[in-house]
Amino acid sequence: LQRVVFVYSGAKVKMVPVETGIADSTYMEIKSGVAAGDEVVTGSFSVITRTLRDGMTVRVEKPKTAEKK
Repeated sequence: LQRVVFVYSGAKVKMVPVETGIADSTYMEIKSGVAAGDEVVTGSFSVITRTLRDGMTVRVEKPKTAEKK
């Protein structure tokens, strides 16, 4: 089973093989394959695994901020 992440670069994504370490149900250690400063794509599991493809053009969504009450 190959472990990969998608890295964002120039409005497109590139599938990058990674070496993983320890993990739990929320987090996974990435031991190698990405460098400091790489923008790793995040999203729902179904979109990342079923929709996203190497070389696909994507749009960056601005982070949502908490509303003040």
